[in-house]
Amino acid sequence: MATQNPSVCRLEPNPERAEYVSDVFSRFFVNAKPAKHLQLVGPDGVAEDIPVEIYAVLREVFQHLKDGQAISLIPDDTLLTTQQAAQILNISRPYLYRLLDKGEIPFIPVGTHHKLRLADVEALRERRRNESKNALNAITALNHECDDYGDDYGETTRE
Repeated sequence: MATQNPSVCRLEPNPERAEYVSDVFSRFFVNAKPAKHLQLVGPDGVAEDIPVEIYAVLREVFQHLKDGQAISLIPDDTLLTTQQAAQILNISRPYLYRLLDKGEIPFIPVGTHHKLRLADVEALRERRRNESKNALNAITALNHECDDYGDDYGETTRE
């Protein structure tokens, strides 16, 4: 995804560092939650406590790199084109424009174009994911209710 924002950071998996990444992951990130307070030690030896949320982000970065996946760190306020937003949402641009017209996702008009904040696109993607999950759960529940539909009739034979 191309963006004009210079604060976007991308890390590609590196075969030369694969062993290092795997080693760091196994030593520091094997447990989902750290057992005690966390510190970041600077080059001058000064240690600073860091929040668990930052640990969780670092764990995700190392997990993906260990698995051979590239990582992009993109600020939430990054502006996306409608094409980029449609790709993230896995929908067509015309359908995205219908969602914009309905007010389901905010946008910023820039001349004749529409720009969308990454955070808003991610929020819509999460809402759509939850709606799909709820619909699937409803179908599954209905299927369980109807599961014994044919049990009362037994088998029929031709005479």
